[in-house]
This record gives sequence, C-alpha cells and structure tokens, in this order.
Amino acid sequence: MKPPKYPFVPKSTKSLIPGQFWAVPLSDGTFACGRVIALKSGRYSARAFLAGLLDWHGSKPPTEEDIVGRKTLRQGHAHIKTIVETGGFILGYRALELDGIEPGLFLSQSGAHVNCRLQRGFETLRPATPAEQATLPTLTTWGLQVIRVEAEAKFCSPRNEDK
Repeated sequence: MKPPKYPFVPKSTKSLIPGQFWAVPLSDGTFACGRVIALKSGRYSARAFLAGLLDWHGSKPPTEEDIVGRKTLRQGHAHIKTIVETGGFILGYRALELDGIEPGLFLSQSGAHVNCRLQRGFETLRPATPAEQATLPTLTTWGLQVIRVEAEAKFCSPRNEDK
C-alpha cells in the first residue's frame, strides 16, 4: 500500500493510519487538533476509530511540527464523519510513539458491573478491578461534534457579557 498524499478527505477508515491529524476550526477563528489514535476491527471497522483531542491550539491549522510532544486531552470512539464534519480532511501524519501517545485505559461499561472489562482503546485486556471501576472513564461513543465542543470548552475564552 502506497502512503497517502496529504491533504485528503477520508471516506472510510481504510485510508486512516494511527497518528494522522486534522484541524478542528473553532468559533473564535482559531483551531484545535484531532488525531487518529487507533482503528477498530470487526463489524463497524470501516467507519469507527479512536479519536483524540490534542492539547494544542493555534491561529492556523496544525502542522506536524506544531503537534510535536502534544498529548491527548480526551479520547473517544468516533465515526469517520467526525473528521469530515469538524475539519474536512486529514492534514498529515506523525507517529504516535514519537509523542508518547497510545490508546487510553477505559472501562467497557459504567457502574459497578461484574462483567465490566478493562480496555486499552478498543482492545479488551481483562476484567476491571473495583479500584479501576471507581477511577477510570468509560469508553464513550462521540457524536460528530463532540471533539469541537470539547475543544471550544478548553480553548475558547467565554465571551464577556455586560451586566
């Protein structure tokens, strides 16, 4: 398989590689950065992937150099349309290992459940301990705009309102 030519609009996860990134335009004219963290195998693999919101904010869309050393603020199970709806296209690639990024630890379900599993991204590791169930987040499925909403909350200052 030959390497992709950037930028490109992904139509399925077959064209995605963990480490690729895209711009997330924000309401104040600035940008956040989304990153492909992991791909999902199985029934819904053509459309689902693990997305990450990077701890990066800038006045222009991100470049590979801009995201050096940036970590994920949050990760979630996303649909391929998340990229198209929030940024439009994949801008480039930077290996996740270079920034110490890997899929996060998650619970398979919320609450104290006997069948709750510990996961690294989509990979099931083992049954979750009570301590893990009390402290780790549940892997959530993101709506198409969740990454933008999270970025707005983190990076856009609230508007000053006259009282």
